[in-house]
Amino acid sequence: MTDLRPFLARVKETLDAHRFDASKRVYARKAAQLEAGCRYDDVYGTADAAIILYTLDELPQQQAERGLWIDALQRHQAADSGVFAGQGHNDIHSTAFALSALELFNVKAQHPLGWLDSFKDEAEMLSLLESLDWQGQPWGESLKGAGLYACMVLSGSVDERWERVYFDWLNRNADSQTGLWRRGCVKNEDGSAAGAPLFHHIAGSFHYLFNLAYRKEPIPYGENMLDTCLELYNSGGLELPDSPFTFVYVDWVYTLLCGMRQHPAYRRAECEAAVKGSTAAFIEALAACGADNELQIDDLHALCGAVCGLAVIQQALPELVQTGKPLQAVLDRRPFL
Repeated sequence: MTDLRPFLARVKETLDAHRFDASKRVYARKAAQLEAGCRYDDVYGTADAAIILYTLDELPQQQAERGLWIDALQRHQAADSGVFAGQGHNDIHSTAFALSALELFNVKAQHPLGWLDSFKDEAEMLSLLESLDWQGQPWGESLKGAGLYACMVLSGSVDERWERVYFDWLNRNADSQTGLWRRGCVKNEDGSAAGAPLFHHIAGSFHYLFNLAYRKEPIPYGENMLDTCLELYNSGGLELPDSPFTFVYVDWVYTLLCGMRQHPAYRRAECEAAVKGSTAAFIEALAACGADNELQIDDLHALCGAVCGLAVIQQALPELVQTGKPLQAVLDRRPFL
C-alpha cells in the first residue's frame, strides 16, 4: 500500500496557491493567471477546486461559506444565453462542468440555458448524437454527446421522457462487438481499427457510462466492454501519459470499474490485474509529488483529473493506496467530468 497522504497535503497547498482572494472562493486554473496585471480567473479554476475538495471530503458545510462558492461559480454564467464559457473546451463541456460543480452545493444555474433550448426537442437531441464523429473523433465528440445530457438534466431543463429517449438511443447504438459506442465505428469486421485508436473509443465511451450510472441504467454489453479493455491492456497497446496530471486514468479505470460493478465475477482477476498494472506508475508518480517540496503544480484542471482518477482507483482496489479518509468519487454523485 502506497501512502499518498503527503501528496494530498500538497494538493491542498496547491489549491491555496491558486486562490485569488482570501475573502472569496475564486480560483485561477493556472498559476500564471495570478501574476500581476493578469488577474484572470476561468470557470474551470473554481469548478476544479470545488470538485477536488469534494473528492477529499473537505467541501465546506457552513451555509455562508457555501454561498461564497456558489457566487464564485455563478458569476461565470452569461445571463442572456446561459453559457458558462471556459478556456480549452467547447461551451457544452464548460457549461456541464460548471453545472456539475454547482450540483455539489445542491444548486442549479442562476439563468436558463437558453442557448440549448432547441435540444429540449427530442428529435434535435437525437440529431446531435447522430451527427457526432463517432469513428474519427470519439473522445473529443463525447464531450458534446455526454455533456448535453449533463447540461439538460443538471439544469432541470428536461423530463424523464427526454432521458428515456436519450438512453434508448445509446442502447440501440452500443457496439455488441466491443461494448463501446458507437456500433460499427470502433472496429472493422476483421478486427482492425475502423478509425481512431481503440483507447480513444474507450475514453469516449467513458463519458456515456457516467450518464448511465447516474440513472442506474445497465451497460448494454458490459462483458464485451471488459473484454475490449483487457484486450488492449494484455496486448501492451495501452499507452499512458508520462505526466500523472491527466484525466486519462479516471477515464480508463472508471470504465473498468463500471464493467466490474455490473459483472463482478467476470474475468475478475484479470480486471484487477489490469487496474493494478496500469496504475502502478501513476501512483508512484503521485507519491513522488508528495515528497518533492520544490514541486509546483500549475494546472488545477489537470490536478482535478489526477485526484478523481485516484478516487476511482481506490474504489476498484482499496488496498493500493492510503489516503487517510477514503476519497469520494464525484461520479458516484452526479454525471460529468
